[in-house]
Amino acid sequence: MSRASAQEIKEQIQQSVDIVDLVGKHIDLRRQGRQFVGLCPWHDDSRPSLQVNPERQTWKCWVCNVGGDIFSFVMQRERVEFREALQILAEQAGIQLQTSGGPAAGGAEKQTLYSAMAWAEQQFHECLLQSPLAESARGYLTERGISLESIHQYRLGFAPDQWQWLLDRARSTPYSESVLEGVGLVARSPQSGRCYDRFKGRVLFPIRDAQRRPVALGGRILPELSADQPAKYINSPETRLFSKSDLLYGLDVVRDTLARQKQLVVVEGYTDAVIAWQFGLLNVAAVLGTALGPRHIQLLRRLGADRVILVLDGDEAGRRRASEILELFVGQPMDLRIVTIPDQLDPCDFILQRGAEAFQGLLDASVDALEHKIQLLTVGVDLLRDTHRSQQALEELLRIMARAPRVDDADGGVRKIRQQQLLARLARMFHLEDTEVRGRFAAMRRGSMAATSRRTPMVSTATSAGASAERLSPFESELLEILLLDPSRFGPIAEALELDDLIDPAVIAIYQICRERHHRHESLDFEQLLLAIDDASHKLLLVRMDEEARSKGTADLEMRCHDLLDGIAQRRELEQRRHRLAELDQDHLSEQQELAILQQHFQRLRKRHGISAPTDG
Repeated sequence: MSRASAQEIKEQIQQSVDIVDLVGKHIDLRRQGRQFVGLCPWHDDSRPSLQVNPERQTWKCWVCNVGGDIFSFVMQRERVEFREALQILAEQAGIQLQTSGGPAAGGAEKQTLYSAMAWAEQQFHECLLQSPLAESARGYLTERGISLESIHQYRLGFAPDQWQWLLDRARSTPYSESVLEGVGLVARSPQSGRCYDRFKGRVLFPIRDAQRRPVALGGRILPELSADQPAKYINSPETRLFSKSDLLYGLDVVRDTLARQKQLVVVEGYTDAVIAWQFGLLNVAAVLGTALGPRHIQLLRRLGADRVILVLDGDEAGRRRASEILELFVGQPMDLRIVTIPDQLDPCDFILQRGAEAFQGLLDASVDALEHKIQLLTVGVDLLRDTHRSQQALEELLRIMARAPRVDDADGGVRKIRQQQLLARLARMFHLEDTEVRGRFAAMRRGSMAATSRRTPMVSTATSAGASAERLSPFESELLEILLLDPSRFGPIAEALELDDLIDPAVIAIYQICRERHHRHESLDFEQLLLAIDDASHKLLLVRMDEEARSKGTADLEMRCHDLLDGIAQRRELEQRRHRLAELDQDHLSEQQELAILQQHFQRLRKRHGISAPTDG
């Protein structure tokens, strides 16, 4: 996409998407003067601290230090980069994005797949709510304790026990057999080659992606039909829209809570997640028939999770899964905790029988994954007398700890303390000196460094805190405020100002964009400049400086601009003076060269202070 067309596309999207409507879809807003305010979803906000300015089409939260325009809001909420935010907003606005080679490859087809999934979800949902064919499905959900509110919230559905119920309904739609097959809604018989409804006779649990679009289904066969269907649960196959290693069931429902609490509870069944939400536990999601993997962790980190509480059965399979997942989590910057449900109950039955408070009590008592591993490895082992098994357990624990990430990241101090505490604890447990355990750990750590260095780094999920206006020099703040108040002054400023005069990277980036647009005779108005910037933190800085500039007004703008230009000239002269004095310090200059430099220096001083040059006689 060319620079001009990219800017035009962004302008079209901005004109089509009002920021109050966009933010208001996710946050309850109320008018306060000329602005709208609401509770910020990214911190524990009790007094509305998120502000939306409809006049400037901007938003901000001073507490979180986030803000910007419609693109920044989508980037912050969906935890995506600018290009993905552009795509999301373009789809909402019905605007086709294009690359330099024309329409995005397969873009229209993929949009058709999304549309087909949304249509099918609606068909199944309406069937469950209204059709006589779904009477037994409604009875099954009532028996499982799932309320009508939960059915609506999770958009549950039902596929009648007919071979071509969905195929027949699709005949009057744009969705051909190949489209339905492409999203896994129908399958093709290897014998006859004919298509049939994949989920016939099943209660359906729609699975959504990070943008809350239905991309797949999970289906539970009705009990009375289970004799003919060996698989109690099935999921959609892998498609262009769906990979089970990338998503969690119900994450779209609880992600706002996740953003605030930074903690997600992961269960193994769809109904476990639904019942948890129904009982007020608003941060529970389920795996999709597979164990948690690296891409799940990447997704959760991107959505703001710092901790995962994994809820497992207490049987041998549950203990094995806990051990396997620990192998994964120990190498990632994520706190993993383990909960084992007592009495061979699953979370759904436990909550229905004993209530949400009892389940929350289990979560509160969850143990760190390493501690859980210690308990598993040392059960039945006399750590003082059984030296062989004791040594095996210690070696395994140190090996796992040695693969943990290095502690040179942002929270490295806390993690290093925790690491030292764990090593000290192991020394006490295994009746060894601290130095012995630390030495063995250090040796294992050195052995794992090469492998650690080859790991793919996680995508950072820390939202761009944004360039802070407080960190700027007074000169840089004044520069941005003047340009925002009166963009027509950029020309004289650009003639005097060089990039080397600026320090802050965000200011340099914004100034470069201004210079490029000025060279192309393009507008430097706030709205156009904000659109020209893709970086979320730079957008935030511009919004903050715009607020500061408008609060001061334009009363003394002429004097401020004069002082700024004078300050640039003084800075330039000071730099030149330092350069000339440095030249005088060089031994290789002749007397005539030194005299010439001094004469130039005094001439500039006389000119600056208005002193006439001396005349002969």
